[in-house]
Amino acid sequence: MEKVAYNTLGKVLEYSVAGEDFYLLIGDFLDEFYRSDISRCQQMIDTRPDEKDVQKQEVYSAFVAATAHKLANDYKLSVPAWVSENKFYLKKPFFGGNAKGNLRWWFMYNSPSEFKHRNLFVCENILKRV
Repeated sequence: MEKVAYNTLGKVLEYSVAGEDFYLLIGDFLDEFYRSDISRCQQMIDTRPDEKDVQKQEVYSAFVAATAHKLANDYKLSVPAWVSENKFYLKKPFFGGNAKGNLRWWFMYNSPSEFKHRNLFVCENILKRV
């Protein structure tokens, strides 16, 4: 599948449904986001993922919504309306890295609120890049 030069969270979800590694895609998205100007950043999070992709990837759909929400809050952008739709919230908790035991407690305490309230429990620096 041909990579797009202009990335959106919708494209991240689309390519992951097509079989590409979600975490590599989200990393590429974040790299582009962090080097873009603010108006382009807004466009990158505004694009709502396609409905067919959302239905196929429940956890990743919640993850892209949480990502858009957190980036909007962190960079003082407008939070896209689509991130508040019920389909972007998980019914059952999901723990990043298949966490077990005390690590689950750590994730529950330290997850960014935009992830936590979608029932996604991850490390506090999930969107950081080096």
